Amino acid sequence: MKGIPIPKAKLPPNALIPFYANAESRGYLADPEEVAKSRIWLAQKYGYHPFDFSSSSESTQKLMSMRKDPRQIFHGLEPGWLVSIPDKAVLKPKSDLLDAYHKS
Repeated sequence: MKGIPIPKAKLPPNALIPFYANAESRGYLADPEEVAKSRIWLAQKYGYHPFDFSSSSESTQKLMSMRKDPRQIFHGLEPGWLVSIPDKAVLKPKSDLLDAYHKS
């Protein structure tokens, strides 16, 4: 069997970086604190109350605070790893050189 490692996610084109870095559009490159402020502003504008995650269970808080790296395609899987569906296994590179290449 032949496998292809998970690639790094590409950054958006230069013309679209302001959109993806803007908290109002909830872009994935935006600062999470600015996104939270934007959620509150939007709730005030349209007259609803945003869901307060601090009053929910610890597992919900943990889930909602998880963030993936902008260069990751799949949450929890790093670039360079291989996923074997038939074996239900994730294969990680053992070489530091390969690991450094995929993280650059």
